[in-house]
Amino acid sequence: MKTTALASCLCVVLLAAIPAAAQPAAPAPAASKPYVPQPKPAATDILVGAHNCPLWEADRPELWAQVVKHPERTPALGFYSQEKPEIADWETKWAVEHGVSFFVYCWYRDGQGGPVKMRFSSAIHQALFKSRYVSNMKFTIMWENQARGKAGVADEADLMNNLLPFWMDSYFRHPSYLKMDNKPLLFIYRPEFLVQDLGGVDKVRAALDKMRSACRKAGFDGLYILGEYRGLDPKHLTLMKQLGLDYTFAYCWHVQGSPKPDRAVAAQLDCIKRTQAMNILPQVATVSQGWSGWRDEGSIWKLPPADYKTLLQKAKAIVETFPAQSLGRRMILLDNWNEWSEGHYLAPHREYGFGYLDAVREVFSTAPKEHKDLLPGDLGMGPYDQEYKKRMGQKK
Repeated sequence: MKTTALASCLCVVLLAAIPAAAQPAAPAPAASKPYVPQPKPAATDILVGAHNCPLWEADRPELWAQVVKHPERTPALGFYSQEKPEIADWETKWAVEHGVSFFVYCWYRDGQGGPVKMRFSSAIHQALFKSRYVSNMKFTIMWENQARGKAGVADEADLMNNLLPFWMDSYFRHPSYLKMDNKPLLFIYRPEFLVQDLGGVDKVRAALDKMRSACRKAGFDGLYILGEYRGLDPKHLTLMKQLGLDYTFAYCWHVQGSPKPDRAVAAQLDCIKRTQAMNILPQVATVSQGWSGWRDEGSIWKLPPADYKTLLQKAKAIVETFPAQSLGRRMILLDNWNEWSEGHYLAPHREYGFGYLDAVREVFSTAPKEHKDLLPGDLGMGPYDQEYKKRMGQKK
């Protein structure tokens, strides 16, 4: 026992005598992988929302074809796959730091009747809901019921027993879903199509009232329902009033004749003023920075950031004349965050970078004008187009 103890002591002494440089170095701690920095929201005078186009899924690379033709539109994220939560976090950061506090996601149903199935739902369900900064961004949905017989409702039972419960459980109850006066906001793209789906104007009105009643039973104070309108047709507005809609809004305005920037600004302001002057249905105002259509068809125009800022300033002045407690006085809609193929977009991109978003911040936010914008490459992150390149390579 004494010999063993002596040997142990000698080993300790010998090890202690080895120079420190000769001992194996401890492995360096693994560098943490960079991630989207915490957003720093910019406060605004009114709520600023942006329509969000959720078409950029990994398995639909062909939808980027129009942007390939117009490389100046290339997003700062590249030809990204919207399913990634990291993409949602970049978008949230860029939006809220420039005063955009909510997105209006286009929402597509896949079929009518029976359990709800969706198309192009990954931007919400896979990205936003699983993102780190989901609590920083409010959202609503715009029901894209344009595809007749495929994206609406089969009847009132389908609306009340399938669609509304799905929206209630998936969206309205979500803490990030936008509610005003404790009422969720539901945007409908083609409300007039409900007349055929539900069997008449009176039946649509009754169904919308039942939706509001169901929301009250669920603990809300009702439901705000907004219908899309982009012309200057009083008959269309009158129909939407008869259907029982609370407000109208424009996804974008029909600006005719491929105008120069000053005329595109004036035309949109005129649409907002004339809609208000008709005094048929209150509006939530919308402004756009451009339009081309998916195939460069019809009127094509685009505002540089300086002209877009002018549009925002003048639109804000009009909104400030709306009734004090109306939704129209408390918010404005920007078209569009990321409709890259149709030529209307605010998110950072090749041609103007953060130009459009800086204009939004300068007009609506009380935050200092000077700020630092970050791109993924600044942190050694991205690119996000690997899936696009892979799938396009497979198609060749």
